[in-house]
Amino acid sequence: MSGRLLPLAAALALFVIFYMMGYYMLNPILKTLRSEGLIIGVTEAEWRFYAGLIATVLQGVGLATTLLTGVLADKWGRRPVILVLSVIMGLGLLLVSTAGDYWQLLSFFALYGAGYVGMGPAMYAFISDIFPSERRGLGYAVYYSSSVLAMILGIVTAGALLNWRSAYAAVGLAAVILGILLVTLSKESGARAPATSAEYSLRKALPSLSNPAVATVLLMITPWTIPWGMLSVFSIDYISTKWGLPTATASLMIALATLSIAVGHIVGGLLSDRIAGREGLAGRTKVSVLGVAVGYAAMSLMILYPYPRGDASLQSLLPPALLALAGMMFTTFAYPNINTVLSEVVAPEYRGTVFAVYNVLNNLGWTLGPLFYTSLLLAFSSSMTLYDAMTSAAFATVSLWLLALAAWVYLRKILLKQMPAAR
Repeated sequence: MSGRLLPLAAALALFVIFYMMGYYMLNPILKTLRSEGLIIGVTEAEWRFYAGLIATVLQGVGLATTLLTGVLADKWGRRPVILVLSVIMGLGLLLVSTAGDYWQLLSFFALYGAGYVGMGPAMYAFISDIFPSERRGLGYAVYYSSSVLAMILGIVTAGALLNWRSAYAAVGLAAVILGILLVTLSKESGARAPATSAEYSLRKALPSLSNPAVATVLLMITPWTIPWGMLSVFSIDYISTKWGLPTATASLMIALATLSIAVGHIVGGLLSDRIAGREGLAGRTKVSVLGVAVGYAAMSLMILYPYPRGDASLQSLLPPALLALAGMMFTTFAYPNINTVLSEVVAPEYRGTVFAVYNVLNNLGWTLGPLFYTSLLLAFSSSMTLYDAMTSAAFATVSLWLLALAAWVYLRKILLKQMPAAR
């Protein structure tokens, strides 16, 4: 990596880690918030409903602002939008640390969510501005691997290291400072930015969505992310229930698999850059086809693995654990390439708008994943045992990756015909 890109990549990684930690810190403190009276509800089911509502409102407000932030990133420029959203997120997180009742807590998280989810289009377009075409896979890999590290650090920071109020205050302050630092460094480095135009209109940007490569990616993204949404919520429950293992053991196994996701982002991005350097944009699809094919096979074998229920020995755990790690890591090869392909085939002045649509569909898949899996589980359980129903539902959900695999194969054919010049 060049001397110019190194500090930018470091600032990007730190900014993403800290602003995303605010979301992941919510998980380990829910019971604490309940015990302090900040989450209402009389029964166990009621308080969990109100706890879940926080995450739902946070995501919902963010999705509602995503199209606006994407358009503004094209019209005003990525840097001003990132700067404004950094302040919004930081303010929301700082206010969360002062919340005195549930409705304050909900409204402050909603403010944070407007920046947290709305940041996506501006960040995706910004990365394509500051990283040249031949290093763009690495740029998106830095973003995605940092989001994985944010989950791990968020859980540890709020769950073990700091009081939750101190944790949110510190992360909110850091998000603002690092946002300013990232924007400042990108200006000083001379990183190019597309010209903005007061004449921007959505009508001019919409034809970009009809590009065959863009349309293929957008059609693929929701079925691609539904399995990820299922795994993010129910992977621990699947292992602990079906395999008869303690929750702590299942959690450790998934934590290691989560680390492999970060590795997959980096490896996928680096491989993509190297192959694209020899073969052009179509070469990036090779990495995705390989990753999704191998990852799907490994994850399917893990789900179908005939585990000796209740046996927590290393000898029994190792084979399916390695399959889980391989499934997560290889499948993740494709993630940086999704953004890279979009950034290469869309004109710079319209990338924010296209990434806004992508961001909505991406988050939709993550949101639908748990519901898709549990709906199948409910349907299968009427004619199967619970364990068989869990296996069938999980396997069917993960098999949506086959649609993504077919899309990557088709996308390769499109790109081989188009062979657009790198932007």
